[in-house]
Amino acid sequence: YQLETGEKPADGIRRIVREQLECALHEAAALGGPGESEAVHRIRKQIKKIRAVLRLVKKEIGADIYAEEKDRLRAAARGFSDLRDAQVQLHVLEKLRVSTDGKAGLFAGVEACFRQQHAAAKEAQKPERTEAIALLESLHDRLPGWPLEAVNRKTLSRGFARSYRQGRRCLHHVLDHRTAENFHSWRRHTKDVWYHARLLRELQPEVLGEIAAMADTLDGYLGDLHDLVFLQDRLPACTAPENEKTILQRLICARANALNEIALDLGACFFAEKQGAFRRRLHRYAES
Repeated sequence: YQLETGEKPADGIRRIVREQLECALHEAAALGGPGESEAVHRIRKQIKKIRAVLRLVKKEIGADIYAEEKDRLRAAARGFSDLRDAQVQLHVLEKLRVSTDGKAGLFAGVEACFRQQHAAAKEAQKPERTEAIALLESLHDRLPGWPLEAVNRKTLSRGFARSYRQGRRCLHHVLDHRTAENFHSWRRHTKDVWYHARLLRELQPEVLGEIAAMADTLDGYLGDLHDLVFLQDRLPACTAPENEKTILQRLICARANALNEIALDLGACFFAEKQGAFRRRLHRYAES
């Protein structure tokens, strides 16, 4: 998931998207089998990687094509969202249970409810998954026609600078208003910084490798926070004993507060460089 030394940027972008699509379609073959949960996770991750590439070349590919492909990729991701959400609930529940040194039977009522939801989502989303796979196959067919002639290392560095600027702005929004929506938006743009640093690593391997590693760490904390908030929102509707839900709510709040502070401290360090200085530095890398 990066441009290779000496590779033409337009060729590299097509290659990377094609490889991610082929990986996603390969994973789709595991749907319905014992490895379905992992396959769904990887397919959604590969779609996110493709969307990050698309945002990197947004200016060069043109507003119309960008909007069309963005909508198709978003629709493809939705085809796996309910099943993935059900998986996240079970995963976070297990992490919270382990954090209390609790026995396997702890929160049994909540777990039973979540497993029912998982089974229902698995069955209900079958038609949507079929449609999502068709959308990915159609993108594979359209990819050779993407107008990438204007893409070069300078335009890619500008796209990377845009994602950094957006991530920095989102951090400031979070500092002003610590809402779940603002944290989620910050996470999305931080993930773009992570992916874009990986894509362009060959421009300056040591520096961009370090940026990618830091963004990955920050995204991990923000991702854990997002999953906790998601579970918290879904918990009231769960048909489980109230005492279990009350204990879980307390655990969620305590862990979320800790993650808030960790993410904000790390984010303040990561996004400390002003966006103009970051942009100029990237341009120097692209010209060298």
